[in-house]
Amino acid sequence: MSPCITCGRPFMYDPERVVSVLIDTATGWYPEPGRRHHAARVPACHFCVRAANVERRKRGLPLGYEGDTYADLVRRLARDEW
Repeated sequence: MSPCITCGRPFMYDPERVVSVLIDTATGWYPEPGRRHHAARVPACHFCVRAANVERRKRGLPLGYEGDTYADLVRRLARDEW
């Protein structure tokens, strides 16, 4: 569980499947090509990903994620598949 990169709300997620953004740990911005080794992946919540996908769809861009990554986590938690 950690805060969303966009809205800051804490949320639970599967770290192997969550949509995330690569952020330079020193600057807090997307890393320059030569600084990717200083970057960390920061997760985005399903509300922010869905909102971004609405805009991406309008512009004809590929979606931020495919499938229902977050719902799968809820199903796994309900069945204790950890």
